[in-house]
Amino acid sequence: MIADLRVMTKHTAIDLFSGAGGLHIGFEKMGFDVRLCIDNNVVVARTHSRNYPHIPMINRDINQVPTEEIRSYLPEGKVDVIIGGPPCQGFSTIGKRASSNPDKRTRKDPRNELVYAYARIIRELKPKFIVMENVKGILTLEGGAYLQNVLDLLKDAGYNAQYRLINMANYGVPEIRERVIIIGNRLGLPVAFPKPDHSDNPDDGLPAWNNCWDVIKDLESLPDMPQFNHVALKHTEKNIARYKLIPQGGRLPENVLSPELYRKNFGNTFKRLSQDKPSLTMVPGNDAFPIHPTLNRTLTVREAARIQTFPDSIIFEGSRRQQGQQVGNAVPPLFSQKLAAFMLQQIEIAKKAGKYECD
Repeated sequence: MIADLRVMTKHTAIDLFSGAGGLHIGFEKMGFDVRLCIDNNVVVARTHSRNYPHIPMINRDINQVPTEEIRSYLPEGKVDVIIGGPPCQGFSTIGKRASSNPDKRTRKDPRNELVYAYARIIRELKPKFIVMENVKGILTLEGGAYLQNVLDLLKDAGYNAQYRLINMANYGVPEIRERVIIIGNRLGLPVAFPKPDHSDNPDDGLPAWNNCWDVIKDLESLPDMPQFNHVALKHTEKNIARYKLIPQGGRLPENVLSPELYRKNFGNTFKRLSQDKPSLTMVPGNDAFPIHPTLNRTLTVREAARIQTFPDSIIFEGSRRQQGQQVGNAVPPLFSQKLAAFMLQQIEIAKKAGKYECD
């Protein structure tokens, strides 16, 4: 059904903070002509060059990229949809968040400034639609004032924009992954969001959440394959002993550990996935992927990428940690494809209402 929405005349898109390409993969699959990606990371640029050589990329600080340079990549200088996920670490609920003052726009974490660069480009390029993705932590940053300030910036730029906290598992991704999605348009249309097509509630009448095991079980017996991003971490004997104590779907039972296995802080990394449930969230930390459902090791980058719904054809460059960061930061391509299909529906609604060909 998704494929039926593809269009003969391609609508254009650009991807800001493109990372490993999770957002634009889905938009390309739905027929969008992705004209440009921007990201300020040399390893990401290598991943992009390897996997998406047909899409031009600007590998610089977005604050140093003038709008006219971006416009030069666009047919007649216009773009239909701008998509992007400003780096989430500045907002992440994992670890200590930086404080900011949205009124004076003095932000201690410079990564938070990138949201404003996104708004600046939108204001100057005037796409018909916008899509922004960020982590759940943006909801509570500065007591919600930061997010409201972002929405106010979009409103000042002429956009009706709203946000929604979305769990990717509700869209078929085999992972519990909550992200804030902002959708907006400057066509005078009410803002809408794609409806979930999976649920963990049988009363919803939707297919159940997909489990993570179905997408990684064929990798269980494979040897290390560096060229495939499938390399198991070499854990210490002490950590392996800890992993053996963790049941599927559970965490390390700290209260019954022997003295030699105990330590003061285990964090969130000693959790094992369940074969019959979606995965825990893939996070871009220091090799912080969850523990494999059946093996006493953490997930490989390829297993994490499978759970994130990346096709096996996408190869991630850099060290293992850098590969994992790219996977953990990405929007799942399956969700982005469904989001792109929904955006095509919105474009058709705008065209039928005679609102699409506005300046």
